[in-house]
Parts: sequence; structure tokens; C-alpha cells
Amino acid sequence: MSLNSVKKLPSEKYEVTQPDYYSIDCEPIKNQKHYDTVIVGGGLSGLSAAWQLKSYSVLLLDERNKLGGNARLEHREGLRYASAGSCFQNPIEGGEVANLLHELGLWKQWQAADQESLVLFDTKRLLKGMGEVCMALVNQPTALLNPAMYKLSFDLIKGAIMNKPFIVSPKKLGDPVFAKLFKYLEQFKPVSGKYPAVPWSEECDWSRQEMELFDSISLHDLFFDPTIRERLPASLQPNDELGELVKDAIETTLRVECLSIKDVSAYVGLHFLLGYLFGTLVTFPGGNGFLSENLKTQLAKQPSCNCQPNAKVIAIEEVGSGYEVVYMQDDALFKVTASTVIWAAPKYVAQQVLNNIPNNQRQAISEIEHRDYCIANVFLKKAVLKSHFGGYVIEGANINKKPYSWCRSGVCLVANWKDKSFDKDIGVLTLLKPVFGGKDQGKLKEASFEKLQQSTYQEAILMLNAVGVTPDLIEDIKIWRWNKGLVVPKVGQLKNDVFVKASMSINGLFFANQDTNGLGNLESAVGAGFKAAEQAKKWLETQQPGNIASAASA
Repeated sequence: MSLNSVKKLPSEKYEVTQPDYYSIDCEPIKNQKHYDTVIVGGGLSGLSAAWQLKSYSVLLLDERNKLGGNARLEHREGLRYASAGSCFQNPIEGGEVANLLHELGLWKQWQAADQESLVLFDTKRLLKGMGEVCMALVNQPTALLNPAMYKLSFDLIKGAIMNKPFIVSPKKLGDPVFAKLFKYLEQFKPVSGKYPAVPWSEECDWSRQEMELFDSISLHDLFFDPTIRERLPASLQPNDELGELVKDAIETTLRVECLSIKDVSAYVGLHFLLGYLFGTLVTFPGGNGFLSENLKTQLAKQPSCNCQPNAKVIAIEEVGSGYEVVYMQDDALFKVTASTVIWAAPKYVAQQVLNNIPNNQRQAISEIEHRDYCIANVFLKKAVLKSHFGGYVIEGANINKKPYSWCRSGVCLVANWKDKSFDKDIGVLTLLKPVFGGKDQGKLKEASFEKLQQSTYQEAILMLNAVGVTPDLIEDIKIWRWNKGLVVPKVGQLKNDVFVKASMSINGLFFANQDTNGLGNLESAVGAGFKAAEQAKKWLETQQPGNIASAASA
């Protein structure tokens, strides 16, 4: 099949768009129900907060037709696959995520991905970096004992002669190239005593001065600018020069989170690299949506919890010792009261709903940047790569010469092997397509579905050809669009407490969501939800018993 082929596919529109709402010229319908807490936003932060508050009366509202936010899954004839967040860091016993998984009965139901990943190298890019590879092998000669290394060399030569776009390599074969980077990262592992925790706190392994120093420079400066690196404490300096292949791999790792090596700080960048490049990633059947689905199922069993999708909050007003919340649902307006409110949606939306946010807090919220991304799921007639987690795509500078380069795949995931209960021979190949450049934000909102689908189709052909699978297996490509879907921490924002200032509670109103900590991952979302729930509990404990509608009376 020609790489320039155009194939008519069944899907003709995006699977996720912003909900449409129309102004309604009527007074809100007064709902006499009073809740201890109204939670705005049904993503992982809101669901986690609701779970922590399940002994209280809770109303959870989300504007989309399905709860889960950036952690959603879908089904294809029973096969679960990700339509948003796909993986998370291996949970540590005693941590917030671990405790939540134990409570839900989900402990150890994930599968690890560290040894089962492929790397799809752009052939020309790998040829250009052969000098770097050879020097790495000189420094790690035992790698030459691995027969797979010679197969990779043969595939590269063959690929160059036959003009193959990609060369496929097991992730483990790249260890010699990344040895210097791994050596440096070793000192920052969670058990090392020098882990760069985000958010930073007084209990962190780093002093405030050290954190501010590393948050003042970019990750690029740390690794690739010796004049800046020399200003750092000797014990924390990288001692080895890193090559361009390593730089490309770092960029690919960050791109999954819509980050760039030049705008993420060295402190936050190290945190990401430890989890995504050096650490162990794990995934549930269907990605992070597996967790949100289980949370929804368990919350539905709690008589005190009322979760409502298709409910857009219009206004929140502080009245006396509580709040009035107005929301739109089914073409009608409703009004309820609550003792506390947890805002678990993005904070830039809160500014349109809340009128009592202090000016300095509004300024901090305006400094937080969100970036776009989409998820493309390629439906296949047969399952492929069932023994692999998926593949990272490393294209280097060549990425800018391809159609829709601002929305190219940084990583692909294969869903089938994650779901042990599924035995049908059909497949789904999931492509993460982040928009990581600041200047490219907003393009996704205006992008033609047909053109983006065909661009994705060409990417999928290249990937399938690289692993020896015929593209004739492609049946359809569905695309989920997440405008402003991921929060992006930038240089200096941690040390300037931007996220702390933006998340300050306002009387009985508390903030959650991934933009509370500045990290767009599962751990940050769950942690933010837990923190807001604890704040709400303390607030409720200060109220007079007569003002609290307890779960029992609900």
C-alpha cells in the first residue's frame, strides 16, 4: 500500500468536542436539597475527592456526557482501550495512589511496561547518530555480546538501502546510549534521598534553595549548556556530556506531556524523567480510565453521593455560611445549596463562574498554561504486537517536515495485551498526539477532522510497516480532541509558588484538578482531589451540626 494512500474511513467527526450550551431566559429551578459538598468537575480529581467524602452528602457535576475527564476509556466489542490518559508510575506502598487502589480492590491489576516497549527510530536520524551509538558501545562493550545488537545493525543497513522510514528496536538495546543519563538520574530515585518531589514541600529531599536554583533554569540548560551547569552545586551537576540521540529521547519523553525541553524547568523535568524514562510505567486495561470507571461504579453504590454528567455550572455564590450553585442540565437551570464547594475543573474556567477570587489569585491562575492534545485510536482487523506495551517514536528534527507536524505521535500504545480477559482477535493501536509547541496551541480546535484523520492514517501505515504488519488491517480511526487538556509547568513557576497561589482556598471553596500541582498526570490529579477533600472535611467540622446535611439524613 502506498504511503500516500487515502482511505475512506467510517468515522467522520471528533469523538470529544466541547459541549454546546445555550442561554436560557428563565429563573433557576430551586432544588431544596442541601449538600455538604458540591464538586465541580468529574475527572480523577473530582472523583477522588468524592471518594474521600463518601461519608458526607456530595453532589458531583460535570459538563461532559461521561465522567472521567482526562482519564477515560472506551470499548470496541468488549475490548477496553484508552481515549485519554494511558499510564502512570508504579505505585509505592503507602502512597496516595496505592492506598486508593487498595481501597478499590485494584492493587496489582496493572501491567508494567518497562521491558516490553519498542523504539521506532527515524532511519535517517539513527544513521546520523551512529557515531554516538558507537562511542556508547565502546564505553559499554558487554552490550556487543547481545545478538540483538547485530540484528539492529543489519536492520539499519537494510533500512537505509531500502529507504525504510523507521527502524524498530527493543527499548533495552538503547541502554548503552543512555548510560550517562541513567547514571546521573540514579541519584534522584525515590529511595535515594534526593527525589525531586512535585509539589515541593518542607519535607522534600531538596532544600528550598536547591529547588529554586533548579527551577530557575530549563532542563535543556541543565544538560546542554555548560556555562549554566557550572553554576550549580558540584554534587548535583551532570558530569558527562550527552549526545543528540539522548536529547531527542528526552524531548520525546516530555512531548507525551505536551512539554518541551526548553520551557520545562530542570527540577520539574528531572521529576518527569525519573518516572517516564528511568522509572517503571504501568497501565490498566483501557488506561487510566479503568480507575475512573471503577471510582464511578463504587460511588454509584454510595447513597450519599450523587454524580451528574451533562451538568454545566453557571454560577457559584457565597451566601451566609454556605454556597448557592446554579447549573444547567437538560435545557433547564437548577439551584442547590452546599456547605462547601470543591472546584475540580480547570481554574481558568473558574474565573468565569466565581466572582470572589482575589486579584492576586486571578493573576496566578492566568499564568498557568494549558496545552492541547488528542488521542487517535486505530481500529485493526487483527490484534498486533500483543506481547509489547507499544512503541516510542523518535523522529528528531525530521518531525517538522511532515504533515500536521505540530500534532505528530510521540508514542503509540497497543491496548490488547493489557486486557487479559479479552480473547477476540481484533486490535486497537492508540496514538498519543500532543501539541507541545506554545505557538501551535489553538490549532487543534480549528483542525479539519478529515485532514487530521488522514495524517494519522499515514502515521499508522509507517508504524505498522516498521513492525512488519500490513496496513490493510486498518478499519477505522477515531479521534478524541482535548483542547487545553494538559497543564504545563514552566521555568520559574514552582519557585514563584504560582500553583500554590492559584490554589488557595477561598473560605469554604477549595481547588483540586491537575493544575493544582502543575502536573498533568494521574498521581497529581488523585493527590489534588485528596487534598481538597481533607480541606473540605476540616471546614465541615467547624460548622454547627445543624448546618450539616449528614449522609445519614440524606
